[in-house]
Amino acid sequence: MKRIMPLIVLAIAFPGQAATQDCPKQNVIQSVVSDMPSFKEVSPLDFGTIRSAKAWLSRGGKKLNVLLSNGDFSAEAMANDYVLPLKTKSEFILVVTFLNGDKPIVEGDYSPAAGYGKPFWAFAEIRVLVGPKGTNVSFGVIEGSARLLSMKNGRVCGTFNLAKKNAKNEITASVVGEFNVEMEMSKF
Repeated sequence: MKRIMPLIVLAIAFPGQAATQDCPKQNVIQSVVSDMPSFKEVSPLDFGTIRSAKAWLSRGGKKLNVLLSNGDFSAEAMANDYVLPLKTKSEFILVVTFLNGDKPIVEGDYSPAAGYGKPFWAFAEIRVLVGPKGTNVSFGVIEGSARLLSMKNGRVCGTFNLAKKNAKNEITASVVGEFNVEMEMSKF
């Protein structure tokens, strides 16, 4: 008599490999935490309303910024690091950045732990109106992941759950959410 053993398959995600998952239906920022003074100065912000949502792919395809904002801005305006389009202290632009070393961005899991300039590296920042011209506030994330689930037909979708903890293992910065946005190509 033969015994039939059930086959158990485990899905293990390694950097660059995304587990199969459907694209989110909408753009959602579930939570944002930061201990940075610039962020605290404009808090609380309304993360429940996303009016502008785009992805901005560099000309060579090696950098992808996912941009979510409660203001009404173009992808090009949100992607500009130097001239922020923010008009009031209640507006923000959340930026989740995906980099793949010297290779083009592909679907997969990206991590801040990969390190600057390394394949499958991700980080996050929020642009807020502090000071006369606004500022980019880095979350300084060092753990978690940002996942690109699909890059097809001019759209990109995925999820992010990135964090930074202090010496006491307390979360001092984090950003969690999901996106399904139109992707535009930079001229530069």
